[in-house]
Amino acid sequence: MAFDDLFAVLDCVPTPVFVMDVLESGLPVYAFCNRATLARIKRPMSDFTGLSTVQAYGSAFGQPALDEQRKTILAKTQRSYEFELPFGNGLGIVRTTLNPLMDSNGRVYRLIGSSQDISAEWIAQRAKVKQEIIGSEIEQFVTMAAHDLRAPMRNVSMLAEMLSENFEDQGDGKVELINLLEETSVKSLALIDDIMSHACAISAPETSEQFDLHDLTVDLMQVLDPQNAHRMTCASVPLLGEKSTLQIILRNLIENAIKHGARDSLMLQCSARIPAKGWIEVTLDDDGAGFANPGHAFLDTGTFRVDSGYGLLGIRRLISARNGTIAASNCSAHGGSTVRFTLPMGTLTEQANSTPPHCAPSQPASHIRLARRAN
Repeated sequence: MAFDDLFAVLDCVPTPVFVMDVLESGLPVYAFCNRATLARIKRPMSDFTGLSTVQAYGSAFGQPALDEQRKTILAKTQRSYEFELPFGNGLGIVRTTLNPLMDSNGRVYRLIGSSQDISAEWIAQRAKVKQEIIGSEIEQFVTMAAHDLRAPMRNVSMLAEMLSENFEDQGDGKVELINLLEETSVKSLALIDDIMSHACAISAPETSEQFDLHDLTVDLMQVLDPQNAHRMTCASVPLLGEKSTLQIILRNLIENAIKHGARDSLMLQCSARIPAKGWIEVTLDDDGAGFANPGHAFLDTGTFRVDSGYGLLGIRRLISARNGTIAASNCSAHGGSTVRFTLPMGTLTEQANSTPPHCAPSQPASHIRLARRAN
């Protein structure tokens, strides 16, 4: 096909396309720019014919493009690159793809290029990065503030307790004020702990290791129930994946169940199954008071409310970041609650134990008190 015929065809292409001839010296110069290209940059063809990108755009904009063109000539294969380019009175970001044409001797004699304006994509990406940086800085500040507030708030609680000891009630309402002070400090400490749990959850590292689900629950109960007041059952399920992530999730859920279960001796059951290859579904049942509406609604809808708790927010974000799911429900027949979540994780056995029926924990025969590990 003659050059004129080829250029006429390229003029019908709505995408910016250009042709560059590679001189004997190795310098690529413009031979043709189609109408879409000229319309985008708002310049005539006479500004480009026989010129390199440095001559056409100046060294500030043209040199990066010329460097990429020379790399394509040396590579002798299709390449793409991005650079800043003046569009009329403004600037834009262009993604250019170059295809080299070679003669019978293997010399690159022509470059066929197509360009795509990605300015909006670039701006959105920069805005996203900036937003993530700002969000991270805010979360770090909130975490530090919560950490610094925890100690003085404990002191307030201790002072309120000291004031209430041997305090003679004169009927002037001071006892009620002291009790209110202590109650406020306790609630504030709970909120601060929730914030710390949230920060810990969203910053969990993504490292893969071998561990057992049963051993993990033993360790958690040892920390969360040092007096051995509650009972937990969990089958042995060898897993391969992010142990720290699963540990943070179960710690928050178990702690939440114990805190709000409204029972002196709670019965919990943790189980796992494989819903699909490379995934596990973990279920935590308890026979406590069940979810109050805020927590229940938050886990089901993902809409954060102040009374939902920062711990649940961190858990949901942690799971969602790994494309997992989480859901909660209350059991009307037997009481208690069920939380079920999925995570990308492998198992070291052919098949994990099937999840037993939810709501009602297993029978007492299978409820054995977890043995304490020696320190």
